[in-house]
Amino acid sequence: MSRAKGLAATAGLICAGAVTVIALGAGPEPEPQPTPPRVYSSCLAADTKPMPAGADPCNGR
Repeated sequence: MSRAKGLAATAGLICAGAVTVIALGAGPEPEPQPTPPRVYSSCLAADTKPMPAGADPCNGR
């Protein structure tokens, strides 16, 4: 085998090995996580008046 053919064969093996390593390293994609449930509240505590400490903003006062 000539030197050029030997270098070409070596380069081909290196490329094939690199492709194999990349393919195995990628692996399957992780499964997407479910979206957490949203929490809704009927109480809107956006008041312009300050609330005393311990007061319930949902009591309607």
